[in-house]
Amino acid sequence: MVKIFSSNGYDDNNKNHGDCIVFIDDKTAIIYDCGSEDHAQRAIKLLDDNSIAKATVVLSHNDNDHFKGIPYLIEKGRVDKLFTVLLLKHKKKLLAEIDDGRRNLHSIGEAIKELYGNIASLSETVSLRDVYDDAEEFPSQMKRIGPEFEYMIKAAAKGLDSREGNTIDSETITNAASVQIQLSFGSKKILLTGDCAPTAIPDTVNLSNYDFIQLPHHGKPSLAEEIFERADTNNDITYIVSDNTGSSNGGSDDLNKKGHKVETTKSGDITLSSQNASPSYTGRTLGL
Repeated sequence: MVKIFSSNGYDDNNKNHGDCIVFIDDKTAIIYDCGSEDHAQRAIKLLDDNSIAKATVVLSHNDNDHFKGIPYLIEKGRVDKLFTVLLLKHKKKLLAEIDDGRRNLHSIGEAIKELYGNIASLSETVSLRDVYDDAEEFPSQMKRIGPEFEYMIKAAAKGLDSREGNTIDSETITNAASVQIQLSFGSKKILLTGDCAPTAIPDTVNLSNYDFIQLPHHGKPSLAEEIFERADTNNDITYIVSDNTGSSNGGSDDLNKKGHKVETTKSGDITLSSQNASPSYTGRTLGL
C-alpha cells in the first residue's frame, strides 16, 4: 500500500502542509517526506494500524514543506533510520568542484551546516544515513533512482558558491536535486520525485516502465510536461500530485491533464492498494 496524504479537512488547510507519502508492505514502512505535524500524526496512526513500530524515512530535500513533520516522528520514537543526502560526507568533492582558492574543508563544512542546519540538528536524535554511501541499508522494496552523484555535487556546489546563482535547471538548488526513489510492491512500481528538476532524473531511467509517477513540485505544469513527454510511450501510467500547498500556488490547478491519468490530493488522500477497495470519504483508492 502507498498512501499519499491530503491536507483536505485539516483544521488549517490554508497553510502549506507539504508532502507525506507512506509505503507499507508487510511489516516494512517507508515514509517519503513529511511536511507537517498533522501529516506526522496520521503517519503514526497508520503505523499503529499496521502494528509497525518504526519506519524508514527518506527526506528528498530539506525545504520545510518536506521536512517539518520529521522531528515529530523522531520525537515520538517512530523513525528507525533517516536517509537523505549528507553533504558533510562529501566535503572533498564539493571543495574540488568549487575550486575558488578561498575555501577549505572547514569552511565548506561550516557552510553546509548553515544551509542545511535542519538536517544537522537531527544528528543527535536519529540514525542518519547517506543515500549514496549507505544504499546497502535500504529496505529491499526501495531503490534510489536519482539524482546521479555528479549532478548532486554540481548542484550542491553551486548552492555553496557565493559566485553562483541559487537555481539550476530553472529550479532552486535544493528542489532540483531532490532525492528520487523507486518503491516496488507486488508487480507494481512507483517513482517518487520530491520537487526535482526532470533533468535530475537520469537519462537511463525509462519512465514508461512505471505504473505510478509522482509529478515533481506539487504538479508544477512546466515540470509535469517534461515528465509527460519522457513517458509518452505508456498511456497507462497514473500520475500522482501531492498538492497540499494551502493558499500558495501548488501548481496542480493549472496543470493540463488532457490525455493523462492524474490524481491529486486536492480532493483527498490517494491510496494505491494491491487489492481493489471502495473509495473512502477521505479520497480515492486506486486498485493495482
